[in-house]
Amino acid sequence: MLTLLKSPADHVVALRLEGSIDQASLAPVIRECDERLARHERISLLVEIERFGLITPAALLNDIGYALRHLGDFEREAIISKAEWLRHVTEFSKHLVRSIEVRHFSPAEREAAYAWVAASPRGSTPSTDPHASAEARHQHDEA
Repeated sequence: MLTLLKSPADHVVALRLEGSIDQASLAPVIRECDERLARHERISLLVEIERFGLITPAALLNDIGYALRHLGDFEREAIISKAEWLRHVTEFSKHLVRSIEVRHFSPAEREAAYAWVAASPRGSTPSTDPHASAEARHQHDEA
């Protein structure tokens, strides 16, 4: 199941994975990504993985299709997990998809993961959308 978490910055979609993923748990994450992409040229992801389960075929196809349509829209992905094998998968994925910077963090490095993923995307400009967070615009102005 995917659960949206409080985001460290307006351009970041933060979520927790606990167990299996189906269409019902994936749909709100995709909506959140779309909402943030409406406010930002590029967004980042933060995924806290508690327990990795199966993904239904429909959710997998939807996820892959979305990722391919938005390949250049993602800046960074921070993966927080105690699973060492995910660290290896993360390192391998860097060679497959170069448009997104991916890093694995242990649960002890959680604060560092949040800080890293919250950094402003390269070349980003804050949206003039009145719904964009004032905090995100302020962070961009300080950069």
